Amino acid sequence: MRSPIRYSDRPPQSPWLVQLADDGPAQPLAADTTADVVVVGAGIAGVATAFFVLRETGRSVLVVERDRVARGATGRNAGQMTTYFERPLSDIADEFGVERAVAAQRGIDGAHDLFDLLLAETGAAVRLERFTGHMGMFNLNQLLVHLRNNFVRRQGGWHTESCLVSEDAGFRSQIPAEFDGLYQVVPQASVRELLEIDDDRYCAVLSDLKGCANSGLLAQQTLDHLRRRRDGRFRFVDHTEVTTVTVREDAAVIRAGGHDVTAQHVVMCTNGFVDHVVRDHAASPIRLAADQEITGRVAYMAAFFEDERRDPAAMSYIRNETIGGDNAYVYVTRRTYDRPDDVVTLTCMGGPEYPFHEPVYDANAPFPGQLLAEMDDEVRPFAQARRPPGQLYDFHWHGLMGYNDSGIRVVGAHPRHPRLLYNLGCNGVGFLPSIFGGHRVSRLLAGQTLAPSVFDPR
Repeated sequence: MRSPIRYSDRPPQSPWLVQLADDGPAQPLAADTTADVVVVGAGIAGVATAFFVLRETGRSVLVVERDRVARGATGRNAGQMTTYFERPLSDIADEFGVERAVAAQRGIDGAHDLFDLLLAETGAAVRLERFTGHMGMFNLNQLLVHLRNNFVRRQGGWHTESCLVSEDAGFRSQIPAEFDGLYQVVPQASVRELLEIDDDRYCAVLSDLKGCANSGLLAQQTLDHLRRRRDGRFRFVDHTEVTTVTVREDAAVIRAGGHDVTAQHVVMCTNGFVDHVVRDHAASPIRLAADQEITGRVAYMAAFFEDERRDPAAMSYIRNETIGGDNAYVYVTRRTYDRPDDVVTLTCMGGPEYPFHEPVYDANAPFPGQLLAEMDDEVRPFAQARRPPGQLYDFHWHGLMGYNDSGIRVVGAHPRHPRLLYNLGCNGVGFLPSIFGGHRVSRLLAGQTLAPSVFDPR
């Protein structure tokens, strides 16, 4: 067995943070203050929330960040634009009904348009690449899960995802007739071509709109746009840690950087498990439903530059016999990457994720050499089969992501404390849901009455 790849002389480095501009001097909160809306967290969720609240309402907004903009999960993710859920849509429909499940899917799909609006109105110079992405499946269980999802989409009057099944798949005769019209039978060569592999174990493909962009750069440039606003309704402070959020009947008081911020509403746009306390006027903790409580999970990723330019792409490959098992799927993204002196193709790969239970997360903690060696053995062949094993990677990084047991983002006002709102829980499904969540929060703060949703805090 070859020795693990190690980076003892190089700390983890995210390709997205490398592209950020210098933040300039820190701007911590210097005194007690007030605002109509306080947004806690300056990742893509917090910045998008601030943008839409300012756009859709006349309220003033203060964004409070304990580090610098986009230095958390936003700058340490996989940089994908996806609109699926962490759990099957059919499962969500079983719990909430088809109408709510499909409305949720429509909402997340609509985040592509919200992303475009952000770019257009802020002038953010962020490279955006969209394309059809593909997921590989190799057995009947996996296929039926996604055909059921398509069935729900069809029931709800929403577009279905393209599903191709190889004519060589041994389970074709076992596909129930109710799914007729939700998939097409194609030669095995078509499956190989879409997944860019020679492994004929994969015999079905699910395809839909995907994309790549640097959400950290988008957050930074959107924040710069908001700072340049001339109506005086926006402020931003960083290096300001929030320790407590006290929600009263008449206001919310945020203790931040040793000062008090009094606001009409507070929106939590953190990973949900940072070291602060949210409580009511009697100092009793305010909690979400158990399956909505956010916990940490560390995701590991690596990337390398390609010698030749290749088209942008996104592929994922299921590895569990049954969806939801312990063997993580692997994913690969390929994108155009801007360096100071040239433009190249950057191929990223990931999949390993582990629960996080430590008091403090260290973004600069070493990337385990054995884990990187396993990724080099198991994921690299999907990313670029021609790449020899054992080579150094141009980037390797990890990020602390927010997950919950419900597998659904939490967006909206707390049912018993309407001054407290949430836009959190990435669940490892890209950053578009953060943008969707920011827009939904803005609609609530604009006084709109929204239909009950699967995203509602409980």
